[in-house]
Amino acid sequence: MSLSSASTDNAVAYVNGRVYTINPASPWAEAFIVSPSGTFTVVGSNSSILETAKAEGLVTYDLRDSFVMPGIHDAHMHIHHSGLAQLNEPVIGMDATVKTLAEKLKEGSCACDYAHVHEDWILGHSVGVENYDRSYLDKTFPEIPVIIRTGGGHGMYLNTEALKRAGYDLQNEVETNGKRFLRREDGSLTGEVYETAMAKASLALPKPAVAHVKRAILKALRVAHSVGVTSVQEAGINSIALQALSELENEGLLQTDVATHIVHNVEFLAQEPISELERLIDRANDFKSKHVDTNFVKFAIDGVPLPPLMTQCGLDEHGNIEENKLTMAERDFEETLARYDARGMTIKIHACGAGSVRRSLDAIEKARKKNPTGPRHEVAHCNVVHENDYARFAKLNVTAEMSPAFFFGHPLTQGFKDVLDWDFVKLADAGAHITVGSDWGGFFDPSLIVAGANAVERVGKGSKERGGELLCRYLTLAGAEAVGKQNERGSIEVGKKASFIAVDKDLSKGEFDGASVTKTWFEGNLVWEKPKP
Repeated sequence: MSLSSASTDNAVAYVNGRVYTINPASPWAEAFIVSPSGTFTVVGSNSSILETAKAEGLVTYDLRDSFVMPGIHDAHMHIHHSGLAQLNEPVIGMDATVKTLAEKLKEGSCACDYAHVHEDWILGHSVGVENYDRSYLDKTFPEIPVIIRTGGGHGMYLNTEALKRAGYDLQNEVETNGKRFLRREDGSLTGEVYETAMAKASLALPKPAVAHVKRAILKALRVAHSVGVTSVQEAGINSIALQALSELENEGLLQTDVATHIVHNVEFLAQEPISELERLIDRANDFKSKHVDTNFVKFAIDGVPLPPLMTQCGLDEHGNIEENKLTMAERDFEETLARYDARGMTIKIHACGAGSVRRSLDAIEKARKKNPTGPRHEVAHCNVVHENDYARFAKLNVTAEMSPAFFFGHPLTQGFKDVLDWDFVKLADAGAHITVGSDWGGFFDPSLIVAGANAVERVGKGSKERGGELLCRYLTLAGAEAVGKQNERGSIEVGKKASFIAVDKDLSKGEFDGASVTKTWFEGNLVWEKPKP
């Protein structure tokens, strides 16, 4: 026996499993062998794998009849912001009112693991309150700047000190390019701002240290592993987070494949000015590594269909795009998209209205005329698509990325079916390439398995089993295809990365309801195990 852990006799044979491979040529197996370098070398029956293990003296791992499948690919996650939120930002409960907002924030701050991450600024998160006014926060925090995120990350409550430090004109701010300010009767700002109006506050917020961003990313990825995620598309990254990922990679601590969408035009998400973000995109390759792929860009061209915002770009009664709801000038959008397309970069476009989806497809269609074999792009969210646009996804080689999965069965969506629908069936029937994302920002359960329970029958046209098969593919191989890694991961096949999960129910039969991940492996290493009672 070799004394090197890299020699072939250090492979591990996994046996006695119900292995759903997602490989259409051989969808089921009982066992497989994982090489010391973390790839599948043999996939087959118990008898054949046990015979090989005995002949080569391999260690065997008993899967104990567990349902096993490839690791999940989350097509839309914010691991950077989610980790920071979990470590630093108190969540203000559902019962908060505008009068108790400051009190709840102060109570929650005491429960945070880390304080003073953003110097003396205080950050928090709230699902929203009615009739917000900064005066309520000013009473408790007269000299400390406060930001409370709301509206799914598309809104903020600021106190007066935060408004002043960020450079807002309390009386004369102008609403343009998607900016939205709420005002008092005298016309001055209440401190409630939405969409691109948040940019000043985000740019003024002191940046966390790289070391702390590393802690935050590791925290977020630990949560991701707990729900079976082994590869993610980070849907809004900046220079600090890219540096943190690079250092984690060099230290051997990054145990997830990450496709990083560098923000182009959303300053409030990136907390960096557009000029710096453009330079970051130009040097994206500097941060590329074994587990980090930086060939991705993030655009946002409208808001969100969530009350009280409803800032999405729809179509008017004549079927025309509501141009005043777009947050990016048409000429800039199309020219910039074409420029990155020519460089072979995949673009993910935040589009939450039927109008913004159409504008996205229009821009991609123009790019295709110049560059017919350009990269596969993505429309993020796809919560509403006009009938005339479903077929364009396949025609233009565009991924329909369905998120936030948390809302698939949320009570809120029942009252907004016209804008919160996620029609898997129409997209699939039109031949669209489909992926699923949590859009996790740190404040809800990111499990795509839990979310899948609310969509499985709809996906399968009433059949749980058919829906289960489709969802399993959307969550694995389809995600790998979206980022061009289908030859490396996404299914349990010889030569691919051995990133896989064990689940306590058979997801292939549509048994998503109540299912949970019991173990997660990344490249052959067990990175998460469900705590035993």
